[in-house]
Amino acid sequence: MLQSRSRRVTLRAAASLLTALVVGITGTTTSASSGVSPLSGVPGGEGKPVVMVKYGNARPDRPHYGLNQADLIYVEEVEWGLTRIAAMFNTKFPSVVGPTRSARISDLEILQQFTAPGLVFSGANDVLLKAVRKSNAVSLSPSDRPDFYYRNLSKQAPHNQLVRLASLMAKENKVSAVEDVGFVFDSVAPTGGVKAQSFEASWPSARVSGVWVKNAWQISFDGSLHRDAQTKALLTPRTVVLQFAEHRESAYGDRFGGKTPLVKTIGSGRAIVLRNGQSYEAQWSRPAKDAGTTFTIGEAPLPFDVGQVMIVLVDQKAKKGDVKVAK
Repeated sequence: MLQSRSRRVTLRAAASLLTALVVGITGTTTSASSGVSPLSGVPGGEGKPVVMVKYGNARPDRPHYGLNQADLIYVEEVEWGLTRIAAMFNTKFPSVVGPTRSARISDLEILQQFTAPGLVFSGANDVLLKAVRKSNAVSLSPSDRPDFYYRNLSKQAPHNQLVRLASLMAKENKVSAVEDVGFVFDSVAPTGGVKAQSFEASWPSARVSGVWVKNAWQISFDGSLHRDAQTKALLTPRTVVLQFAEHRESAYGDRFGGKTPLVKTIGSGRAIVLRNGQSYEAQWSRPAKDAGTTFTIGEAPLPFDVGQVMIVLVDQKAKKGDVKVAK
């Protein structure tokens, strides 16, 4: 593992050098070596822990607590064509997050990019719990850290379990520091984009969409504009990525007979990167489990804007009408 990590650092250094030399991608880029979060490009993340929080994303789970403070958000398909959210926190740990729901096998593949990341989740079936225990993730479930979980009694279970994340992380000593995940950031938009004012990705039972307003994407789930449960703040990532990935039927499922997709974030494929009201056709690549993901146009790294990033993991076999970007 140490040798693999060393090779990864070398590759990242080479990628940073290439970014600086490429014509048409201008401005000041930032990476994990410049003191900012490698997940968002925001100052204050380097050397701090990284934690994934599993949010429910069905209608009864919303509104969410603290999601707008995450550095990086993954939207992933689960059983029955629904989605859940895997939110990565690094620069800020909100006082309260949730509602938390159970982990999925796709989460563990995402977390393999790090050494010992935290995983906040409400539980899982016995088979998947064994996989979590064998993974590199540090389990921070109610069974492991019961003092930090509580129920919002105004809502029904299982859609009401919240976590005092800031308090939990203030005492946590097993979670490792964040690491480079392959992204580069630049506050100046690269050339070559096409005007884009809205996007939408849909599944049989879920939909995520956004519109470009001033300097960010305003996100809606299932047609409802998202507002934080406490602050009422909008969810406004600066960069949205529609990442086309293989979806395999896994050996896991829910107690009602639903089959859990394994979303393969190791591999390569097409991506649409949305930033600054523009759309960029790109390619993504993550060659190994402990490697980060690069987004490129040709051989040039495609930088994200500095700020929150949302990655929507869509099926590479999605129908044409399931993913839309409009001017």
